[in-house]
Amino acid sequence: MSWSGYWSRRITIEHRLVYKVSDDNLIIAQCRYHYQ
Repeated sequence: MSWSGYWSRRITIEHRLVYKVSDDNLIIAQCRYHYQ
């Protein structure tokens, strides 16, 4: 999967939210720990 166009936001030190805004929609791609 290409992550081009997606944003990553830190929720806590360990967890991140990966999402994309498309028109009037918020697409959540991943809501889990950050890769290492």
